[in-house]
Amino acid sequence: MAMITADIIVIGAGIAGASVASILSKSKEVIILEMEDQPGYHTTGRSAALFTVNYGSDAVQALTKASKNFFMQPPNGFSQVPLLTERGIIHLARVDQLKQLEIFEKSNSTLKRLSQDDLVVLIPYLNTDHIIAGLSEPDASDIDVAALHQGYLKQAAHNGAKLFCNQEVKSLRYENKMWFLESGKESYQAPIVVNAAGAWADEIAMLAGIKPVGLQALKRTAAVVKFDKPINPDMCFLNDIDENWYCKPEGSNLFLSPEDEIPSPACDAWADDMDVAMAIDQIANILNIEPIKVEASWAGLRVFSPDRDFVIGYDSAENGFFWLAGQGGYGIQTAPAVASIASSLILGENISIELKKIGVSVSIFSPARFSKSAYPHLQV
Repeated sequence: MAMITADIIVIGAGIAGASVASILSKSKEVIILEMEDQPGYHTTGRSAALFTVNYGSDAVQALTKASKNFFMQPPNGFSQVPLLTERGIIHLARVDQLKQLEIFEKSNSTLKRLSQDDLVVLIPYLNTDHIIAGLSEPDASDIDVAALHQGYLKQAAHNGAKLFCNQEVKSLRYENKMWFLESGKESYQAPIVVNAAGAWADEIAMLAGIKPVGLQALKRTAAVVKFDKPINPDMCFLNDIDENWYCKPEGSNLFLSPEDEIPSPACDAWADDMDVAMAIDQIANILNIEPIKVEASWAGLRVFSPDRDFVIGYDSAENGFFWLAGQGGYGIQTAPAVASIASSLILGENISIELKKIGVSVSIFSPARFSKSAYPHLQV
């Protein structure tokens, strides 16, 4: 079995691995290893795909803001279709949720308060016995995840990166400043390994003899459901202010979720019928509609670090092992900024001035926050 060599090996071809490979491959020989028969099978391809700057921690919101220009004006030839399409979000509240609505409103100056009368105009079937107020977030947009992901993969391939599918990493060892990887089918080596393995990132670390950071995969359920009344395809994304459910149009149907977070091992996640039924029941009551048929249902794994911020950076040991994990439910909308940060750190460069201006600091995401600083030489 001949050894396949590169400057950098990226483990995982989801949005994290594909995006960072698209930048690294401009100046380095890059190999991307994907354990499935196609990239993005587990989480990237199962995302609700919404771009909103009011979602996540302060650090995540900074990354989202830093990513917006890329979504609005991607590189020439990156995608034949727009990456963003106007959608808007309406955050809804019952009487007992008004305090939470007010807290959210005060923390986000871009939000507009909506009365019950306003809501009835925007959401024709709204059950006014349940919902009394809302907040409008008009700048939120749908993300074309397939176009974004394929754009990164195409860009990486154009730069010379090589993608190998059906290559589950079975072993990693570090010897003489070189990583040696075995998949059971092929052998690979490179001085740098990027761990973008999603829910399997801690397992990859343990294979490499690296201490895991304590990632937790949380299952989120989703479904596409046909209801008894026509759904306006231009209706806003509707979100419960306490994040107990959300829905948005999917053609003439509704794409919906109970916004569950069920601890799960790394696996091919699947939807539980009871979780789907719970979401349908909540949304049917809110919108005064009756379900006819579940057209499709699935689940994806959202992976979080112990403090729920991303893990981006070299392991504290000087061994060329780079973490790119723990993106939770924010990996799609932050992909451009995360790829920029990760590629800069991998290549030993400072992050861009633009990222610094918007409040992004690598120390927030470094795996060293679970131990000691890995970046004493970088200005952050």
